[in-house]
Amino acid sequence: MADPHTAVLREVLVRYLDAWTPSVLRSHRRATYVEAGRDDSAALRVFGEFADRLAGHELDVVLLSAGTTPAETPPGLSVRAVDDPADLTVTGPVLAHVDATEGGVLDEPAAWRLVDSLPPGKGREVLLALPPATEEDVRAHRVWLRDAGLAYAVTVELADDDGNSRLLLFATGSDKHLTTFKNELWAADEFAGIRYRDPRDAEHALVDISLTPQLLPLRRVLLDELARRGSCTVADLQRHTLHETIYRPADTIGVLTAAASAGAISREPAKGRLTPKTVVRSVT
Repeated sequence: MADPHTAVLREVLVRYLDAWTPSVLRSHRRATYVEAGRDDSAALRVFGEFADRLAGHELDVVLLSAGTTPAETPPGLSVRAVDDPADLTVTGPVLAHVDATEGGVLDEPAAWRLVDSLPPGKGREVLLALPPATEEDVRAHRVWLRDAGLAYAVTVELADDDGNSRLLLFATGSDKHLTTFKNELWAADEFAGIRYRDPRDAEHALVDISLTPQLLPLRRVLLDELARRGSCTVADLQRHTLHETIYRPADTIGVLTAAASAGAISREPAKGRLTPKTVVRSVT
């Protein structure tokens, strides 16, 4: 049985593929999925569920360092194995899943070379499982990704009760896809003792995996950001939540509503439900 870290990573991948696959099939005649994980069967099962939608499209599945390819694949699904990442060629939008943790298909330097080799474009996305990283390492990862043209990213640690962790990193050129990934991240089932942690959180708080997660780490981030700005719209802080935290834009509303009720911030208009256009101000 897979360890809990791997189980969570696999479920997050499957959930995102359930959203990514119909999206690229609607918009493009050809797309590529690159698998460099420990098990390609989960992704292939997802693609099999969309066999009826593959007609008239071509979904190219590339298995890195795989020994064999499946004997049967749905029509419209092309599966091939590539031993050397340098030989990788892709067409159309691409999602690459790479496990660069101990015992994975690629080591971490090779994983970053693969990311750098993917063709530019808004449709390029990567989902990486990496060894534990310091805050400085995470900052360097995000700089690398921005330089590679992947402007939007989320980095989240998967930590167990014994202090073991892995870093999950998703990067994309699409705000919309980043929001989708975060929704799936929090919708995953909780596996024995695995919790999320934002590697950039100064308090290193552990948060249970839940559709309604504990929001104290987000509250600290948003109140600090609001104090820095003085005032801004709720939409501004929703964008900050999306781009700079492990949380979803929708979580911003709950934090700001509670903060306004507690007198920690002021708002205009003073009453009614918060909307993206509501202006909030720091009171410190």
